[in-house]
Amino acid sequence: MNLTLFACGDVVNYTANSKFIDNELKRIVQNCDISVCNFEAPIKQGRMNPIKKAGPHVYQSKESVRYLKEAGFDMLSIANNHIYDYGDDALLNTIKEIQKNNLFYIGGGKNFSEAYQSIIIEKKGIKIGFLAVCENEFGCLFEEQDRGGYSWIFHYKIDDNVKKLKQKVDYVVLLAHAGVEDIEIPIKEWRDRYQRLCDLGVDVVIGHHPHVPQGYEQYNDKLIFYSLGNFYFDTNAFNNNSDDSFSVILKFHKTRKIDFDIIYHKKINAQTCLVGKQEVSFSLDYLNSLLDNNYNKRNDDISLELFNRYYHGYYESALNAIPKKLNWLRKIKFFFKTIICHKENEHSMNLLLLHNIRIDSHRFTVQRALSLISETGYKA
Repeated sequence: MNLTLFACGDVVNYTANSKFIDNELKRIVQNCDISVCNFEAPIKQGRMNPIKKAGPHVYQSKESVRYLKEAGFDMLSIANNHIYDYGDDALLNTIKEIQKNNLFYIGGGKNFSEAYQSIIIEKKGIKIGFLAVCENEFGCLFEEQDRGGYSWIFHYKIDDNVKKLKQKVDYVVLLAHAGVEDIEIPIKEWRDRYQRLCDLGVDVVIGHHPHVPQGYEQYNDKLIFYSLGNFYFDTNAFNNNSDDSFSVILKFHKTRKIDFDIIYHKKINAQTCLVGKQEVSFSLDYLNSLLDNNYNKRNDDISLELFNRYYHGYYESALNAIPKKLNWLRKIKFFFKTIICHKENEHSMNLLLLHNIRIDSHRFTVQRALSLISETGYKA
């Protein structure tokens, strides 16, 4: 006898779509003993007050919680970078709606202590302990603060919780929302962190946040899925995307190693549909191979590419520096615009700088790129 766990990636049901997944996929979700997703944003309420942050503010329909319940989900991870986009009121209202629908939530809460709590579920004689974490984005409780939010993957309490949880359960599952978006490999810092957490007692890492699939690996008999991609995401930015991605069905046994099946899906006519391996735009075999073949070189190249393409410009904007790619006439216009709009731009510049310093993925990538440029003269 085994216990089955269905795990998928990011969910935002902005349009209140009750048929957000097809019937075949719904049957798979419902037939598993436990089903979990990443609930990527708070639900809409009467008055929404966005927090001060860089980047988009995201919310989803109030009905989205009930629709997930009806689809067969049991647990929602709320450790992610958008769950606190509208502050305490929206977070608490979301938690109430989750509780109203008799769903578990994990990774966030109304205070620091609740955000770092684990959950133990026992079925078929097997105990599984769950933790959910995210990198240090806006809303993260990276220290004890007088507000709600979500747990930070690098806080020492996570390491302590993993070790304590391992003494109480048969398996530990970590739901991790972290990584650089839209790239096909996890950067080395995340790979190292996930492996370290496995050394401490985690048996399975379920990763999401990059919005696209990344590979998976077996590490010392532990499983690490670096990114499952989007499960259902219908905000304006993603509404027309097919979001080719995958989910996993994990099979936990008392006496042997964890088995798993890969479930492929994509969005067709505003519905996440079960599809075959050949019908998605990615190859997991290829993505897995990238974790072995010249991984370190590829990781360095990606860091440099991202720095040159994105981060250098971010820091120019955040520090109000004259962009080096402008011609002399546009530099003069930039100079006068800066003087005229200095006060109203200062706050957004500070937020952009904070955004790029505090978020672990951004900091890791920039640090690696600058180290390669400064210390070795490395060029992509």
